[in-house]
Amino acid sequence: MRNNTTEYPRPVLNEYLNDFSKGTFELVNPTFEETSDSIILNLSYRLDCPGIEKLIVEGYAKAVVRITCFRTSYREVFELMPMTETKVILTKNLVADSIDLQCIIISTQPYDSYRLEEFNKNFFGDFTFVLRKGDVVANEPGIKIKLHTILEKNAAGVVLIAPDSNVDIMKVVYAKQGEADPAFSGYIVILLPEKEYKTYLKLKTKKHLKFGIERFLQSTLILPVIVEAIALIKEEESTVPSEVEDHYLGTLWADSIMSALEKHGINDILSTEKTCVELANIILGDVSSDAINDLMEKMSAWSTIRQEEDI
Repeated sequence: MRNNTTEYPRPVLNEYLNDFSKGTFELVNPTFEETSDSIILNLSYRLDCPGIEKLIVEGYAKAVVRITCFRTSYREVFELMPMTETKVILTKNLVADSIDLQCIIISTQPYDSYRLEEFNKNFFGDFTFVLRKGDVVANEPGIKIKLHTILEKNAAGVVLIAPDSNVDIMKVVYAKQGEADPAFSGYIVILLPEKEYKTYLKLKTKKHLKFGIERFLQSTLILPVIVEAIALIKEEESTVPSEVEDHYLGTLWADSIMSALEKHGINDILSTEKTCVELANIILGDVSSDAINDLMEKMSAWSTIRQEEDI
C-alpha cells in the first residue's frame, strides 16, 4: 500500500516531508505494564530541532500522544512531558487487542511569526507563517502495541530489544534470580549492534514499512529467543535444585512464559510432547504462520508498486 502523506499549509517536521532541512522527531520505543484494571504506558519522545524545542520551552507548543483502539473505538490524547518519561494510565476495559500510538507536536496558542532556521529554504525562503492553536508542528508515523500477548516488549512484556555499542553481533541476556545488573533485571534482553538496532527501529516504526512486517520481525528476533528461554526453563525443572547453577525460575520472564503456557493448557512443561519451538510459537500466537503470510502480502504489495512505477 502506498503511503499517503498529509499535506499542511505550513512546514511540518516528519519523515515523509522535506519541509525541514534538518531535524528529527520520534516516539521512543514505549513499554507498558498491566494491573488488574489498568494498562500503564511509559512514554517518551526524542526531538532534535532547536527551533521547535524553543517553542516548547516558551510555551507555544507541546508534545501529545494520540492513543487509539480501533476495536473499541477508544480515542484519547495525553500530553507528554519534554526530556522525561511520561506515565499514561488506561482503563483496561476500554481497550482490546491492540492500541495505536502517534506522537504529535501542536501549537498551544496563536503564533503569528512562525519561522525557523530549520525550514527548507528551497521551499519556503524567508516566508513567515501563522500558527493557530492546535496546528500540527511535527508528527511521526506512530506505533502499534499488541495487548493480547505478554511476550513482546515494544509490543509488550518480557523481551527487551536494545542497542549496545560494545557488541558487533546480536547477543541475548537472560536475567537470573538476583541479577546484579539493573538493566537486565527480570527480563530477557536482546542486544543489537547500533547499526542493526537503527534498522530495526526503522522497520518497526516507519508507517510504510511497519504494517505487515511486525510479525516477521517477531519471528526473526523474538521467536528464537523464547525457544531458548523455554529450553532453559525445562533444563532447570529437570535438574536437582542443589545442582542448578543459574536459577531462572522466579524471574519475571520465566514466570510470564510459564503463565502463558498454562493459558494454553500446558501445565507440565516436561511431560508435553511439543518441542520448544512449537511451544514458543504457540505462546506468540502462531507467529510463524503470520510471518510467512504477512511477508508474502508485503512482497506482493511491493511488486505491485514496482509494476506501477514501471508503467
